[in-house]
Amino acid sequence: MLAGCRCWRDRVSPSVHAALAAALLRYRYNLEITSCTVRRRHAPGEYKPPMSEQFNKLGHVRLVDGVRPSHAAYFLFAAFLGVSLTTFLSTIQPNLLAVNLGLPAEQQGQISGLALFAGECVLLLSSSFIGAYSDRIGRRGVFVGGMFVLALGWVLMAYVDSVVTLVAVRVFMSFGIAIINVMISALMVDYPAEASRGKLVALAGVMIGIGNIMIGLVYLKLPEVFAVHFGVSELTAIRYTLFTMAALSIFMALVVRIGIRGGPPPQARKHEAYIARVKVGISAGRENARILLAYFCAFVARGDLVVIGTFFTLWLTQTGIQSGMAPSEAAATTGGLFAMVMTSALLWAPVAGWLNDHMDRAKAMALAMFLATVGYTGCAFIPDPLGPWMYPAGVLLGIGQISAVTASQTLIGQEAPPAYRGSVVGMFSMFGAAGILFISSIGGILFDRIAPVAPFILIGIVNGILCIAALRVAKTTTPAMANN
Repeated sequence: MLAGCRCWRDRVSPSVHAALAAALLRYRYNLEITSCTVRRRHAPGEYKPPMSEQFNKLGHVRLVDGVRPSHAAYFLFAAFLGVSLTTFLSTIQPNLLAVNLGLPAEQQGQISGLALFAGECVLLLSSSFIGAYSDRIGRRGVFVGGMFVLALGWVLMAYVDSVVTLVAVRVFMSFGIAIINVMISALMVDYPAEASRGKLVALAGVMIGIGNIMIGLVYLKLPEVFAVHFGVSELTAIRYTLFTMAALSIFMALVVRIGIRGGPPPQARKHEAYIARVKVGISAGRENARILLAYFCAFVARGDLVVIGTFFTLWLTQTGIQSGMAPSEAAATTGGLFAMVMTSALLWAPVAGWLNDHMDRAKAMALAMFLATVGYTGCAFIPDPLGPWMYPAGVLLGIGQISAVTASQTLIGQEAPPAYRGSVVGMFSMFGAAGILFISSIGGILFDRIAPVAPFILIGIVNGILCIAALRVAKTTTPAMANN
């Protein structure tokens, strides 16, 4: 255009003309690469993203076709509140045993392990079926149903008066917990583009970490608030706390219904037999060593959560009561230290997500298992769980726990076949339930009969074994192509 204007050429020197022409070309190039269509030519075999992936972003997280930023935002809120509601069941259980049932401290470890074992049997048996069912009808409806089951369970838990009723209600609530865990894992796999998978997992880890911090700073302090400021008994204070959890669960169901994408996943094969979908989760682990590694990482990562959510809080609560604290005061003290562990996990989650996006994910898994090994075995050297040495130990616990969770979720998201993600994620959750069964059944006995730190040493050894296995898988296999 400029070169065609004779008057302009007569008045401007050739050097100025060349500089302005170059600037115009640079402007045109920048306009093209930021326009609606990506104009560069893709190399043969290079992954070319669909048009929707170029626009569907939540911050720096790219989303797959059909997933809007609002869907991802609601999912992150669901992860924040949903996981905090399921985790709180383990952290409030010491108060239920001491106040509702009146059990002595020497029996609480074994009863905690028994209740957890019974609940995890439900997760173990139902997770793969829940994942396959959600592939067929969609994630949203299943998710909403799980939140209503959890809400009813909180109300029933307020009136338990024996070990039998405690275990029965725990079993009922575990079905809702299984639904919530599988749906959060499935949505975490469904929503991100492959290049941003680690980022979304890290963001979800941050939101879950904030939710877990809220357990320590808010949920666990509710019994003391009700007892002190409302002048009710310890038993009534715990009941009011559980009613509050039921109300939050109903609110969470409404959030999921409004904000999560409805309908079956677009890549799912809707007319395939239900049992065939379940079998895919089993065969995927046999055929892909990285999926099998992710399964066993889920086994260990969920065991990590049991140690922190059950035995860590039980250890601190018992120590507080034995030192002369009231149960509500001991719960508040435990909540502060639990919040510290979750805060360290929260701050480390973005680092873990970055590592998962910039490393071979099997190697990232090995690093996560190493950090967890250091964190859990370090607790064996803490002389006083309420003393100053618990602070650095708690930081290491949080880093190890979130590293294991993000590594397993990122790896299974990369390797799961798109058409069977619900089935594979369901099997992934089933291995997690098996890990909880393992550590809860053995850990409860070790806690009561050997020492409160014994479950920490056990899970640290298991993390170390998986670290070695992850290094071998990283050396002998290659990652799957981008699923998106």
